[in-house]
Amino acid sequence: MRQTLWICGIAFLLFTGLSGCSSISAPESTPTSAPWKERLTSLSRIQDWNVNGKIAVQTTNDSGSATIDWAQRNSRFNIALSAPLGAGGLTLTGQPGLVTLIMSDGKRYTAKSPEQLLAERWGWQLPVSNLNYWIRGLPSPRSTYNGHFDMYNRLSSLEQDGWSIQYLGYTNVGSIELPNRITMSSAALKTKVVIHHWRLG
Repeated sequence: MRQTLWICGIAFLLFTGLSGCSSISAPESTPTSAPWKERLTSLSRIQDWNVNGKIAVQTTNDSGSATIDWAQRNSRFNIALSAPLGAGGLTLTGQPGLVTLIMSDGKRYTAKSPEQLLAERWGWQLPVSNLNYWIRGLPSPRSTYNGHFDMYNRLSSLEQDGWSIQYLGYTNVGSIELPNRITMSSAALKTKVVIHHWRLG
């Protein structure tokens, strides 16, 4: 897998997670019809969580897949990306003001933010921090957006900062519904995320 794919993978891995509660598998949800404002409030309160699953990324020159495991507690995160068949991996850890990327060969890179790290090391300009919100089925409060909703008042699609996000499935995690199948695309690349487990702490 080329380095280009790994960099795309890093950008898309900025979801979140946390150990603490037993993991929950991701069957399709039993929808509820809560108003969007009520969902927005409930989803925004989720600050400690973990997701693991698979991610597939496609650029104009490359494509591939990897497993992801993202753990987050409030503003601190730890993200692990592993390629199939032992092809390598990387870990991204951070908090506001400091992000560290550890490559499979042991090399380390640091920056003040994920966006800065990607821009400085590989020239990618991506709204990495938005993914913390998008993975929960939320628009980022950082910029304007155009959202569409299904009959249960859940986001079905979202356009924000040059990205198109499609929510293809939700799962019940305790008393709340969270996305478990998401596609995200921009002019430069496309990705699909399948979440096998959500864990709330």
